[in-house]
Amino acid sequence: MDKPKFNILDGLIILLLILVIAAGVFFLKGANSGASGGAETKTAVFKIQLTKVEESLYDKFLAALENEETVWIGVKERFEGKIEEIEFGPAAKVSTDLYTGTAVLAEDPTSSDITITVRSEAVETKDAISASGTAIRVGEETAIRGKEVAGYGFIIDLKTVNE
Repeated sequence: MDKPKFNILDGLIILLLILVIAAGVFFLKGANSGASGGAETKTAVFKIQLTKVEESLYDKFLAALENEETVWIGVKERFEGKIEEIEFGPAAKVSTDLYTGTAVLAEDPTSSDITITVRSEAVETKDAISASGTAIRVGEETAIRGKEVAGYGFIIDLKTVNE
């Protein structure tokens, strides 16, 4: 019986298959490891503003701050943090000045706003700041929950600090 002979064309096909497999592995694995290559563990300090709330909610958040409770931030994917500071004040809304036609920021005496400063461990890359795999973004709607308190608002400020 004649054995099939190995020739140059067979060698080129095998070499091409090895290169395609290696390139696929490089792009799939390399893309994930490259994004976290410049990652630094830092502390994220951000503010969540809850609008049009009652004073009783402020009292509950204040109790959570005094008890140093852990709060959970996020809607579907959550991460933990600690409340650092709470600000309570009258709600403000943008309205139109009828005499000049300009937009002005006016206080709304019927409701209040709460601004909660939260501190959490985070990872900062060149693309994002995230905590427990959840990105923290200014302008994003989010929930904050504690043992006996919960609210829903927007992240209005974000910074990272080294500790």
